[in-house]
Formats: sequence, C-alpha cells, structure tokens
Amino acid sequence: MLGDRNSITASDQGRTFQAFFDFLLSPDRQAEFVDLLDRVQRLDAIGEPDRRLLHVHHSWLEAGERAQATVRLLSEQLRRFLDDQVWLENRRVMDILREIETTAVALRDVVDPDVTCWIDGTAPVVVLPMERPLYSPIDKVPLDSDDIVEADDELDPTALFDQVFIDEEALCRKVRAELSRSRQVGLVEVVGRYPLEQGLAELIAYLSLEDPAFHVVFDESTHEHVEWLDGAEIARRARIPRVTYTRSDTNPEVS
Repeated sequence: MLGDRNSITASDQGRTFQAFFDFLLSPDRQAEFVDLLDRVQRLDAIGEPDRRLLHVHHSWLEAGERAQATVRLLSEQLRRFLDDQVWLENRRVMDILREIETTAVALRDVVDPDVTCWIDGTAPVVVLPMERPLYSPIDKVPLDSDDIVEADDELDPTALFDQVFIDEEALCRKVRAELSRSRQVGLVEVVGRYPLEQGLAELIAYLSLEDPAFHVVFDESTHEHVEWLDGAEIARRARIPRVTYTRSDTNPEVS
C-alpha cells in the first residue's frame, strides 16, 4: 500500500511523467519545441503540413493537468484510508490499555495473585542439516508392451461405450403407487408387480432410492431373493437383505 504521494512520484513511471510535465511547463523548451515543429513542417518530404501539430503541446499540457488531478485524487483517497487504519490501531491500543486497567483494578485486593504463563517448550528443538533425509528419486515403473497383440478386426468396440441410465424418478413413482394402497411395501413385492427391465443396475437403484414420500428400511437379519431375466433371456438371482419401503407421515403425497 502506498504511504504518500512520494511513493507515486518516486516510481519510474512517476519520474518519467514528471520530467515530461516539467518540459511542458518550461517556456524555453516550449519555444524550442515549436521552432523544431515548424522546421519539420517546412520539409519537402512532409508535403502538406498539418498546422495542428504546432499546438500539440497545449493538448499535452491539458492531458498532464488531468493526470495530476487524478494523482491528487488517489493521494487523498490513500490518505483517508491510512487515517482510518491509524484510528483503528489507536482504538485497539486503547482497548488493550483499558483491559489491563480493568484487570489490575480487579486484582488490587488480591494479596498473592496466581500469576501463570505458558511457554512452547523448555528447550529449543535443534534439527541439524545432516539429520534431514536426502532426496529420494521416484522409481519409474517400466512398461512392457511386448505381449500386447492387435485386437481382432471382428471385435465390436461399441460395447465399451454402452451406458445404462436408470430413471430413479420412475422407480420412485412405482414405490409411491404401491404405498398409496398400504403404509409399507417390500422390495420383492414391488419387483413382482414391476419386473426388472435393466437387471442388476435397476436393482441397485431400488436400494439407493431417496424420496421425501417414503423411507427405505434394511433388515440385515433376513434375506430375500430377487430374480430377473438378462438381455440373453438367462434367469438371474440376487440375494439381498429384506428391504421395506414405509410411508413418510410428513408427506401426504402417497396417502
């Protein structure tokens, strides 16, 4: 943070601008500059002269005045900021002094005050340079690709990009529909009414459902079996803990 205006004028940019501004304020230098501009304008290579260049130093002078006004405004703002900082620091010092005075007044009647203090340690911790471990380079694991063979051209790579999306909101609607007829329903009953169409992924989605209309209760002491047919029409079976969906009393949606 800049302490005063000298921090601005003492910089390289500030000294350069001040030298240029002093040049504009010097009558002798202005006369020399105007004479040089007039001589340049009369050169044959220039062609048609631009008479506005003879008064360009006046425009520079006006721009310099605006720059000086900007610097003065910045200095005033910095001064106000520093004054506020000094006031806050002085206030903090006064608060500490008043706290000390209050503590001293409170302890003036204590004959033998219990004065204690805390220290980080009774002895310095010395770590010698040679006790520090040296740099250990990281072992680079070599890659052996000699056993890699080219894949068969007939291999279909589309299986790598197949993704299964489970619409959990649709599953929640099925559970809410079942809970509209009773206060609780088991996962086996839901699957029995709405068979699994996406196999194990859909079953896992049932186990992780979250909805304000119901709660999911797991009974680890009892296990049930859920069956479905995969894409190849092969029967699959999963053994899972008993899962029960109970209606939430705070949500009347399924009532």
